[in-house]
Amino acid sequence: MQGLTELVLLGIVFAGLQIWWLSKVFLNRPRQPRKIGQPMRANSLQGERNALQKIFDQS
Repeated sequence: MQGLTELVLLGIVFAGLQIWWLSKVFLNRPRQPRKIGQPMRANSLQGERNALQKIFDQS
């Protein structure tokens, strides 16, 4: 019975270390900066919208 208790405790410690390591690796990654040539996603259609606006303003 004592061997089973030790095995369970070792399993809990091992699982805790795995969760801690995965959180260190995946949750604390630095954010990747966007490339300089790419527009931000919110403004990706801004040029096409401006072109359509000019067309409709002329007519």
